[in-house]
Amino acid sequence: MKLEDIVAVRIGKNLSRGNEKNDLTLVAYSYKDLMNDLDGLFLDSQASSYSGNSNHKDGYLSNAGDVVFSFVSSKAGIVSDLNQGKIINQNFAKLIIDYDQLDSSYLCYALNESCSIKKQMVISMQGSTVPKLTPSTLKELEIKLPSIEKQRMIGKVYFSLRKRQALAKKQAELEEQLYLEVLKQLDQ
Repeated sequence: MKLEDIVAVRIGKNLSRGNEKNDLTLVAYSYKDLMNDLDGLFLDSQASSYSGNSNHKDGYLSNAGDVVFSFVSSKAGIVSDLNQGKIINQNFAKLIIDYDQLDSSYLCYALNESCSIKKQMVISMQGSTVPKLTPSTLKELEIKLPSIEKQRMIGKVYFSLRKRQALAKKQAELEEQLYLEVLKQLDQ
C-alpha cells in the first residue's frame, strides 16, 4: 500500500518568506530536535507511545506525538513534549496518520530502517549536491503493514533500542571526559 493511502503529508512552512510577525518569535524545529526525539534523549517526555494524532489546526506548529519526517536526512521521529510548539520548516513534513491500523512508532521504524523502503528512497532521491526525497516521492513509497499489535511491539522495541544506544553513547562520552580530567590532574 502507498504511504499516501494511509498518511497525509503536510510540508513545513518556508521560513525564508517569513513576513508574519509571529514567525520571528517562534523557534524552528531542527534536525538536532528530530534526533533527540528519535533517540528518546528527553527521556520521560518522549511521546513515542502516543497512539493518535493531535489537533492539527496549528498547521506548522509541532505537537507532542506528531510524526515528523526530514526531507534532508530521510529520518522520521515523533515530537516530544519539549519540542512542542516549534515551527516546522520546509525541510520537514508532518505525517498525519489517516489510517487507524497504523502505529506512529512503527511508521518511524519503517521509514528509518525498512530495507524495502530504504531501497525505494535511494531510487527516488533527487538532488545533485545533497540528494533528498521530495514530498511527492515520499507519498509514493510502498509500505507493508503487519497487524496493529505487531506494529506496536516493533515500534516500542525500536524506540527502546534507539534510546538505549543514545544512552550508551552518552555514557561513553561522559567516561571519556572523566578519564581525560583525571589524566589532566595527574599530569600537573
